[in-house]
Amino acid sequence: MSTAPLLPLIRPRPRAEASASRVWLAGRSAMLIALYYGVGLWGFVFTPDAYGIPLVWPATGVGLTFVYLYGYRLLPALGIAVSLVTWQFTSTMMPLAEALGIIVATLAGVALGAHGLRRFRFSPGFERLRDVWLLLVIGGLAASGTAAAAGAWGVAASMETLSLGDTWWLCWMADLMGLMLVAPVLLAWLGADLTRHVEQNHAKAAALGFSLVAIAGVVYAGDLPIGVAMPLSYAIFPLVMLAALRCPVQVTTALTMVAGTIALSGTGWGMGPFAELGLDVSLLSLNAQLALLVLTALVLSALRGEREAAEARARQHLDELARAGRLSTLGELSAGLAHELNQPLCALASYAQASKRLLERGRTEELKEALGQLNASAHRAAETVRQIRAFAAEGHDPEFSSIALPDLLKPVIDLLGPELRRNHVQMEVSLPDPPPHIRVAPVQMEQVLVNLLRNAMEATADRAGGQICLSVLREGAQLRLSVTDNGPGIPENRLPGIFDPFATWKSGGLGLGLSISRSLVEAHGGHMVARNREEGGAEFQFTLPMEDSHART
Repeated sequence: MSTAPLLPLIRPRPRAEASASRVWLAGRSAMLIALYYGVGLWGFVFTPDAYGIPLVWPATGVGLTFVYLYGYRLLPALGIAVSLVTWQFTSTMMPLAEALGIIVATLAGVALGAHGLRRFRFSPGFERLRDVWLLLVIGGLAASGTAAAAGAWGVAASMETLSLGDTWWLCWMADLMGLMLVAPVLLAWLGADLTRHVEQNHAKAAALGFSLVAIAGVVYAGDLPIGVAMPLSYAIFPLVMLAALRCPVQVTTALTMVAGTIALSGTGWGMGPFAELGLDVSLLSLNAQLALLVLTALVLSALRGEREAAEARARQHLDELARAGRLSTLGELSAGLAHELNQPLCALASYAQASKRLLERGRTEELKEALGQLNASAHRAAETVRQIRAFAAEGHDPEFSSIALPDLLKPVIDLLGPELRRNHVQMEVSLPDPPPHIRVAPVQMEQVLVNLLRNAMEATADRAGGQICLSVLREGAQLRLSVTDNGPGIPENRLPGIFDPFATWKSGGLGLGLSISRSLVEAHGGHMVARNREEGGAEFQFTLPMEDSHART
């Protein structure tokens, strides 16, 4: 008896999910059609001749953005939008075949441009310079170039007085300028991470926007002479540059679009410094200025993104190196830590045996005391393990917090205590009164102190009367922490490069401890120096900024 092969079970999508998907698609399609038609209508305001060739055409940028972000399923909606614009504005002067050719070519160009952006992993947040060039090259050649070629062919084919070459150039310039003006702001707001730079002050963005609108309004109101209005039109550049360096990319692209909209609208209505040059010349000159403005904004935003990414990678590498240093330090301290942990564990075993015997003999009062000692030993062992785990904590994204100086020093002293006792080294701690608060990453500062104190301890371990001192002094709005010892000091030939990586004269040392420590201090806004003391021994000093409130006090 044969049985039919089992087919995989295909679970249908829930009806609610399918309905929500259709609603989402309908909403995005309606948004695309409305925006495409709106910017198309706005673009035809700037048509200087009787042939219907606009000098600014942002519609292709709208289509490219939506198809790139939401996929090819929006191509039917884009086809409807292109058909509406083509029918309304060119139906009286262009045959149906040419109009259909423009629609098909526009859809093909947008689909090709969206595919190219996805293929080369374009990021709508413009965090890299390559994202700027990808938008200009792929969007400008694939999407704008194809749409412009189709538009030029349709116009030239229907009007024998126009050549294809000259018509294509005008159409491509209009498409490219429109894409540069509209596509970045749509990509940034609809596709980029809106949580990036959440620390930015909204008041700063509002002030920049108000200043830009005020300057652009004065320049293109038509009341100023051209000798004043033309230089003043470049006052927009510093505002956009400041936005690119201080605000999210969404704010920067929005400001460039607002500036372009005001400038193009004013010039198209015959106002502003470019209007007196004639519509043909004025809009081409204005397009050049706006293209430079958009490029400046996008390039600065991308450079800022690359700088922040490099800083984040550097912080991550420093954190990883710091954690490796902490684990290495724990390995070197393992003998003292094992002894410190062994004592409470042995006590636990002894008190457990004693408690068992006391229980068998019914001596409950003595049993309570033994159980109390057992509990204390367990807590002591747990505290030692907690110190080890805290010191070896993950180094990624360390959290900064406000901490009192004694609270920062206590885990360090507790961790080094067994090693200090084993090596018979005395340590003196001197703190200001009252002890200040500082804002640091505690684990990182503990690592710095452990490195410096261990170096001082090793320098004095073989000397009778070995002594190290940790002192803290206030100096204005910062603290100066010093670690001194009465050891042999630092060899003079080693002192200039003491903080260089792998610079060590100790057997078995890697030479990374001081390099990591200085990097961690500098990451906190301080600096570290080393010197030999006149009375003998070495001294390491580093500074840390105090918390603002305590610094003011």
